[in-house]
Amino acid sequence: MVRSGMRRSLTALTLVGLSSGAAYGQNSVTLYGSLDGGLRNLVNGTKAGGAALTMASNGMYKSNRWGFVGTEDLGGGYYVRFNLEAGYVLSTGANSSTTNQMFQRNSTIGVGGAFGRVDIGHQFTLQHRLIKEFEPFDLDYLSVTEAAAISGGTSGRDDNAIYYHGDFGPWTARADYAPGGVPGSLASGSMIAGGFNYHTQRFNVGAGYTRRSTPVPSTSSAYFGNDQYTAGGGVTFGPVEVMGGYSLMMQAVPSTMAGKTRNQYMWGGVRYHATPFFNVTAAYYDNKNTTSGVSGRKDVSILGVTYSLSKRTLLYADIDYTHFTGGYATNATLNPSLHEKQTGISFGMNHWF
Repeated sequence: MVRSGMRRSLTALTLVGLSSGAAYGQNSVTLYGSLDGGLRNLVNGTKAGGAALTMASNGMYKSNRWGFVGTEDLGGGYYVRFNLEAGYVLSTGANSSTTNQMFQRNSTIGVGGAFGRVDIGHQFTLQHRLIKEFEPFDLDYLSVTEAAAISGGTSGRDDNAIYYHGDFGPWTARADYAPGGVPGSLASGSMIAGGFNYHTQRFNVGAGYTRRSTPVPSTSSAYFGNDQYTAGGGVTFGPVEVMGGYSLMMQAVPSTMAGKTRNQYMWGGVRYHATPFFNVTAAYYDNKNTTSGVSGRKDVSILGVTYSLSKRTLLYADIDYTHFTGGYATNATLNPSLHEKQTGISFGMNHWF
């Protein structure tokens, strides 16, 4: 992942290398981050039916974060890479993690070379990386769109993951595995995934599969089998990009338990690069869920604009409309206000460093 930021050489190691006459590879550490502050007004955002005006302190357009990415050149085209990334609440300065994890966004170390790259640790799911190339908002506005749900995992990430990424001309190969760590069962708690992207200047396509084995509480070996199939693509016509995708998630359960879950996601959108500074994106997301015969649906339409004040600072605004039907309309977890129709307006500023 390429990040712009403040690059600092590890001068201490360089001086040691020069003084001893030993040959050391080049080392670097980059500090980077994102600050996103804005306001959001949600009509029917409360149970009483009123509007809810909030500060998007965790980032409405992009999640607030800071982190380090470091590399060491091993020679021969090989390198070691690490990444530590944490989230924070802009309005209070507090850690945004609800589980007291400092680097809850990313915590990896890996090695790369001509073969590709292997990263080990807490990191984005394969699905998250896969859909980025044909997700209309490039995985921004995650609290509004359904892209986070499509990504899977915990907040779009997996623990204990071993991820492979390889670029070969226009092809990108992806593979992911995480052991479950459940005594007495190799499968329970584990995850395995594979996928690819094919991209040129004009179009891109991608597809992937993920198998999760979620342990059943209070058992040593039983688990919920969860299969996710995803595919999508996009095409570019000058300043216009059109893209869309489909993802199907099916969760089976042990024979001793009742129920089956089927989550279907479809999305599509258009990006228009009006000028080098001004962009417009429109997208539609549809999520249909069936659990034990009870169906629910969530539809999201969103129109967003950005205006770049500089290479690292932009202003953003969006208007979105969400419609809940069936079981989703009465699910207080998915829809806290319990109103079927909600309209949101957001605006703010984002800065990368």
